[in-house]
Amino acid sequence: MELTLDFTSDEVFDVAIIGAGPAGASAALYTARGGLSTLVLYRAEADGALGVTQQIENYPGIRGPLSGYELLKLMRDHAKDFGAKFVRGKVIATELNSDVKKLYTQDGREFKARAVIIASGAMERTSKLIGEEEFLGRGVSYCGICDAAFFKDRPVAVIGEDDYALEETHFISRFASKVYLVVPSSKVKAPKEALDEVLHQGVELMLHQRILKIEGDQGGVKGLSLQDLKTKEKRELSVDGVFIFMGGNKPSVDFLMNQVEMTNEHCIVVNEEMMTSIPGVFAAGDVLCTNIKQAVIAAADGVKAALAVDKYLNKKSKITSQW
Repeated sequence: MELTLDFTSDEVFDVAIIGAGPAGASAALYTARGGLSTLVLYRAEADGALGVTQQIENYPGIRGPLSGYELLKLMRDHAKDFGAKFVRGKVIATELNSDVKKLYTQDGREFKARAVIIASGAMERTSKLIGEEEFLGRGVSYCGICDAAFFKDRPVAVIGEDDYALEETHFISRFASKVYLVVPSSKVKAPKEALDEVLHQGVELMLHQRILKIEGDQGGVKGLSLQDLKTKEKRELSVDGVFIFMGGNKPSVDFLMNQVEMTNEHCIVVNEEMMTSIPGVFAAGDVLCTNIKQAVIAAADGVKAALAVDKYLNKKSKITSQW
C-alpha cells in the first residue's frame, strides 16, 4: 500500500473530496475540469457500495455488463485526465471551521483545502460483535497500519470481505505469525488479483463464517468462536488479535466529529446547493441518506456539489453550468 506522496503537506488544494465512489469521482471530474486543484482521498481501490457490486448494466451511456469496480475505474480515470489527484488514505479526523480545512488520514498525513466535499458513502456497521467493545484496545482493532506491529509473531484473525480488508490483511501479514481471513459471506468482494496476492502471503481464507463471539479474559483476546454457515459446524480459533473491517449501511461520517449538522440517523443535512452547515463544506451521495441508492443519482449529487464549490470559491452570484 502506497503511503507517501510527491507533493508537500503545505500545499493547499482548492477542493478536497473524501471518497472516490460515483459521487466523489463525478465531483472530481467537474472541479478539475473547471480549473480547481482537486484532491480525492479514498480508502481502497474497490471501496464503497459500487466497488463491491458484481454487475452493472443500467448506467447511462455505459453498455454493460461490467463490474462496479470497472465502472469506478472509468469514472476515476476520466477525472484524472483533467488533473484530479487521487490519493489512497482513510480520513479519520477533520478540522472544518476555518477558511483552510484540514483532513487527517489514518497513517498520520495532513491535507489542506479551501473547500471540502464529503462523499464517503454509507458502509459503516450499525451493530457490534459480541466481545468487540469489551476487548477494543485489548486485542480488537480497526486499523492494521496502527496496530499490526503489536502482534509480531502472534496469530490474528481479520474479519472482512472487501478490497479494503484485503489491503489491511496484506499489511498485517508482514507481522503476524499466522493470519486467518474470516469472511461472513460465500466469497470475497474484491478483484481476484487482490485476493491472490493476500493468499500468496500465506493467509488462510475462511469463507461463509458466522462470528459468534470474540473470546478473551483480563489479559485480552484469546480467540474467536465461529460457525460454518454451510455445515453448521462450530469451532474455536485461537488468536491473540482480531482486526475488524466489516461494512454496513450506516453513513461513514465519524471523521466529521459532529462538526456539521446531521440527523439522528447520522445523515448529513445540506441545502439546495449541497452545502452543509459549515461554509465551504459540501456533501453528496449516500451520506445524504436518499431513499434511492443508485450510482447515477450519487454521481448527479457529486456534480451538483462540484458546481456549488465552483460558485463558492469563485464568489459567483449563482451556479453556472459546465458543458
